[in-house]
Amino acid sequence: MKAKNFLRSVVLIGAVLAASAHANTYSFSFPTAGSTVVSSVGFLTPTEIGYFWSMSRGDSVTQGYAGSGVFGTTNLELDLNVTRNTLNSGASVQWDVLVNGQDVGDWNVAQGDGTGISHLSLSFGAVGGEFNSLALVVKNNVPGGQGSIALGIDTRGSVSAVPEPETYGMLLGGLAVMGLMARRKRA
Repeated sequence: MKAKNFLRSVVLIGAVLAASAHANTYSFSFPTAGSTVVSSVGFLTPTEIGYFWSMSRGDSVTQGYAGSGVFGTTNLELDLNVTRNTLNSGASVQWDVLVNGQDVGDWNVAQGDGTGISHLSLSFGAVGGEFNSLALVVKNNVPGGQGSIALGIDTRGSVSAVPEPETYGMLLGGLAVMGLMARRKRA
């Protein structure tokens, strides 16, 4: 009887750990027609936003998300479609990437990068709260006449959160306490 209970406990603990080890992921579109856009023009066409080149003006793209279910975001995967790149040689547009208003990394587009899909993959320390916003904020000024970029809308992205080691420690500690309590009841 004790062996069966022990085996059940081991299987239950293994199942709980295996289930919690998988990252919680939320997929989304970015930017979208509902994004807040600060740029020299805004929406160039129904599927394209731009022109981005000025930190001084506050060039940025921000999108809010409700009910993502991802808490403590640690990873961002994002495809960005550069539809126009008129940057001159040596010029670049440098961006801060913000998750829930927290800077989690950078993205840069230079003249030599051309156009097309640019994949951004970032891993970072856990961002507090539920994932609710993503923003790209220009962090440099391209000198006048040196060009700009435009982005296509509705490209795909995802965020995820992987439980931290402390989570497993708390889980195992809680299970140990429950085991001790059950043992005391039997005695």
